[in-house]
Amino acid sequence: MRSKPNQRRSVCLAMLAVCAVPSRLWAQPVRPLEIGVLPNVSARVLLAHYLPMREYLARVLQRPVQVSTALTWTAFHQRTLDLDYDLVVTAANLARLAQIDRGYRPLLSYAPHIKGMLVSASSRPVRGVADLIGQTLVLSNPQSLVTLRGMQWLAEHGLQRDRDFKTIDTPTEDSVGSVVARGDALAAMVSGGEYRAIPEAIRAQLQPVTTFTEVPGFVVMASPRLPPAQARAIKEHLLNFANSSEEGRAFFAGTGFTGIRDAAAGLMESMDPYVEATRKGLLPPG
Repeated sequence: MRSKPNQRRSVCLAMLAVCAVPSRLWAQPVRPLEIGVLPNVSARVLLAHYLPMREYLARVLQRPVQVSTALTWTAFHQRTLDLDYDLVVTAANLARLAQIDRGYRPLLSYAPHIKGMLVSASSRPVRGVADLIGQTLVLSNPQSLVTLRGMQWLAEHGLQRDRDFKTIDTPTEDSVGSVVARGDALAAMVSGGEYRAIPEAIRAQLQPVTTFTEVPGFVVMASPRLPPAQARAIKEHLLNFANSSEEGRAFFAGTGFTGIRDAAAGLMESMDPYVEATRKGLLPPG
């Protein structure tokens, strides 16, 4: 029969064993840091591009990190306004709306500036904007700053949408190149990144006509629900990711971006001329 001292010793050892169980097994699961990325290219491409960033932040923050997007720019911006994301990576004009309407805070911006390009089929080359008269122009992202600036550029050359040419929209770059290649539109208006993301077999059938503008790169915004101290820490981690990590080098090699830096003074205010046009573009059709 076991002695009482031995019984007490067994109870103590059992209690020590329970105490030795890692506290993380008893604690509530940590909510993932949610990063929302604008769907300027397909979700498949985006998630592959942002894998290095997700892995880096998960490692340095010691918490789960989730990257997500939406089917359309309108749906993504609505999720932004609904505070579904802790951080958003979005176009500068949408970032300004998020700041005005929901109190998002700008942290960083991407380099380089985004090129706005007019692209045609190699078999049906466009020589200048006059060739668009009476034709169809396809837009990959009608709410984009590239598109807004592109419509201004055409207006400066005397062309007005729905009077001199018509436009059609496509949800992602996976289809915009095909629309031009098969002849359903004479040309496409795309960003440099969207053009690079067109599948190689389709892109081989296209050619740039001109680069008509450069607009500010994407902006990283912190949700108002993210405590300021956490936002500052994440900002520093992202700067380290960009400047001194293997994951950062992989990210830039895959995306064509060249840097992540402090958002320039006045960047957000420079988007004010596009605010109302952006709001209009985000409204559902009809």
